[in-house]
Amino acid sequence: MKAKALRLPDNLLGAVKFAERKEKLDEPATIRKFLRLGAEKYVADSYSRGEISLREAAKVLDIPPREAMELFWDMGVTGNLDAGDTLKALSFVQKKLSK
Repeated sequence: MKAKALRLPDNLLGAVKFAERKEKLDEPATIRKFLRLGAEKYVADSYSRGEISLREAAKVLDIPPREAMELFWDMGVTGNLDAGDTLKALSFVQKKLSK
């Protein structure tokens, strides 16, 4: 883990202090948690818009794809495939199974 110095605006520092008290964490752990939550949201939004694949999202978050999919479901992100993509995948599987 690398150490980084950063400046936080007062309103964000207030939110950090609030979470520290509420969750009984120290300041560095709280800031790491906030950064992780923000990273997850950013990656989920990128995935939702179809800018990255599930595999890419999982790699960025350093978690297995299945865990990324469950995380996104919990966040209300159901996927970035439309009906055409699903039908194409089903057709591909059907062709493979019929051989």
